[in-house]
Amino acid sequence: MKRMKRVAVLAAIISGAFAAGVYAEDVLQRVDAYLRPDFNLVLDGESVKLSEAPLVYKDKSYLPLADLTRLLGANLLWREDTKTIYINSRINPEQKTEDSNQEYESIELSDPYSITLKYLGAEYPMLLTYNKKNMSAYVPYYRETDVKRMGIDTSGLKKARERLTGVVYVNEQELKKRWRQNPEQVYSTNGDNYIINGEVSPKKIDALRTYIKNSQMLKYGEMVFYQKAVIIDKREEEDEYDYLFHETVQLPVAPNSPPPPNGGVVKRFMLGRVKLTKNNASSELSYIVNMVDRIDLQEEANKRGTR
Repeated sequence: MKRMKRVAVLAAIISGAFAAGVYAEDVLQRVDAYLRPDFNLVLDGESVKLSEAPLVYKDKSYLPLADLTRLLGANLLWREDTKTIYINSRINPEQKTEDSNQEYESIELSDPYSITLKYLGAEYPMLLTYNKKNMSAYVPYYRETDVKRMGIDTSGLKKARERLTGVVYVNEQELKKRWRQNPEQVYSTNGDNYIINGEVSPKKIDALRTYIKNSQMLKYGEMVFYQKAVIIDKREEEDEYDYLFHETVQLPVAPNSPPPPNGGVVKRFMLGRVKLTKNNASSELSYIVNMVDRIDLQEEANKRGTR
């Protein structure tokens, strides 16, 4: 077997999917298996590439679970505390991202917040907002991309497009038509009132949290900026993130001048792009966080003429 590489694997661990963690010795079993990089995988007539080579053990092939769930459109979650793997199949994996004939309710961000929801055993980050244009209803709207990640089919539901960001949401009343069980909120144990979505590296998460903590109040001359984090979403680009936050600016008031509008206070939603870089000056692995771009969402909406 020239192209086969013999390896020692742990039967309790799924290759490429999860960290091993700490196990009792009597739980683990060492076995002899073979890596088969020469194996090809064809899905629905199309050749696909796996992140790791398949394993062959006792004449059976083993593929990385993370790859399989991704290719089959399922949701995968590993819970280290309970050593449990959750797999939730999608109701409609081929649903379109956006229907060209869809009519959208127009909403605007009001008290947006991010939380973690437990649904069908797995936990999912979620961005929610209320509608500034109709505060009397006070119905929460869920970001559609987060809802789809839960495996919920949103096709045929009434949807809303948020004015400042252009992001599509679905209100809770519509989602109740498709929920297989009511989601439960999972409360944070670290005291944060925002979610870092998509990042799993503890070092990078700590760096982002420290950055947010240090940015809660910034002073430039006589101007004071207060930032309240809403959510951080990991981008496809490595170590880059979208940072949605609410900013309150206290403008200076000149002596003997008429009071400025709103008492010199400006409130706005901002979308920043932050980037992590390794701190080469440190002997231990650490990161420096910088905001490389920031957008005033109200100004951008006005430029687009969005109402």
